[in-house]
Amino acid sequence: MECEPIGRAETPFAAPDDAPRQGFLGDATGTVHVDDPHREGLTGLAAGHTVDVVWWADDADRSALRVRGGDRGVFTTRSPSRPNPVCVTTCEVLAANPETGVVDVDGVDMVDGSPVVDLKYALDGDRNERA
Repeated sequence: MECEPIGRAETPFAAPDDAPRQGFLGDATGTVHVDDPHREGLTGLAAGHTVDVVWWADDADRSALRVRGGDRGVFTTRSPSRPNPVCVTTCEVLAANPETGVVDVDGVDMVDGSPVVDLKYALDGDRNERA
């Protein structure tokens, strides 16, 4: 299995403990910087859209199978500490520029510099029209 980042996240959080447990629980904005070979994929993305930012918690504890004092198995949570720390955060797009690869988003919960694996247009029914 191969998975290469398409870019990285720029956020105000230096460490996992600085970030909210879920992006919608905070009010932080950030920027997804999409690498040049993938920028064409941003065509049509605009302010007001909702995207799922799929990111890799590269500093997470990959040995964790139980969390919250051992009361819950990691697969019953959205904790980034897990065998494969793939995380998904639903964010509102504030601005998107396919030429520069800059996507400003609201509702971030990832640590600054986290690798972004994918952006997926979120069909939430409120902000996005069906693709």
